[in-house]
Amino acid sequence: MADVTKSIPVSGPNMEELGIPIATLPNLRRVDSTSKIFRSSRQDLVSPEDCKKLNQLGIRTILDFRSPSEYKLASGNKLFDANTEIVSTLVPSKKNRDSPIRTKKVTVNPPGPEYESRVKRRYLFDFFQFNYIKAIFVRATWYQQLISLLYLIVDLIMRNHFKYFVRYFGVTVLNPAGLGQQYIDILEYSSTQIQIALRLLSEPENLPALISCAHGKDRTGIVVALVQLLLGKSTDYVAEEYALSEIGLQGIRQRVEVEIIDRFHFDESFTHARKETMLTTLQYIYDTYGSVESYLEYIGLGKEDQEKLKQALEAE
Repeated sequence: MADVTKSIPVSGPNMEELGIPIATLPNLRRVDSTSKIFRSSRQDLVSPEDCKKLNQLGIRTILDFRSPSEYKLASGNKLFDANTEIVSTLVPSKKNRDSPIRTKKVTVNPPGPEYESRVKRRYLFDFFQFNYIKAIFVRATWYQQLISLLYLIVDLIMRNHFKYFVRYFGVTVLNPAGLGQQYIDILEYSSTQIQIALRLLSEPENLPALISCAHGKDRTGIVVALVQLLLGKSTDYVAEEYALSEIGLQGIRQRVEVEIIDRFHFDESFTHARKETMLTTLQYIYDTYGSVESYLEYIGLGKEDQEKLKQALEAE
């Protein structure tokens, strides 16, 4: 398999063509030529005037790769969700991957008037569930594991949503491994969430869709990369499109650093979206599975499902 980390640069995507200038929604841009998919940072802080602009995109579905608690704790008035049904996706066991997508209504108090019918639906995904946490936990030494459990007890007592527990693993395990390894871990241990997201995108009634997370670069970047590869984009294109988040997040650089470095003590490199990081992630897919199609089959998105997704996104 070719080394995608050493591929020859080609003319790729740029923010002038793909970006959508909405001042209070950083990192917003089109993902595909038919404007079926958009990507952005979280919409919690969108202003009333910018909500009107955002609604003009006709978005029916938001795939929000934050857990319900992460969504609720995020600052902002969440004006964009005034006419949105909010649900969390329930991750089935590996044995039931072909079962219907199950959701649970999330109780929130969106601002604005009540609507007789909801015109959008926001799906919340918890990417960091037990199997992901376990994989990170076992990489620590026994004494690091013991110390982390003490932090966990403190977090539970203080009800601060595992802040010190995450900080400790950020410093001892995640930082030394780097952002690229975190992306690989998401591919492996959050694969069912990825599969569900792609199944939702394959339904025409869910389009146009907006894919987002906290900053629109990490969890969002991985899923967008898989979609683009399936649609035939080159690895260079995918990595360069991912790196546009460097531009897209310039206006909120300080906020990104506070939310990543100050809160969780992650390394400064975790605040960036560098082309090399995505190329390393894509190289892992090709080295481990041979192709993106084989990876998608492995996580439960079969050939027929992949073709359905392509048809939904390529239809005029």
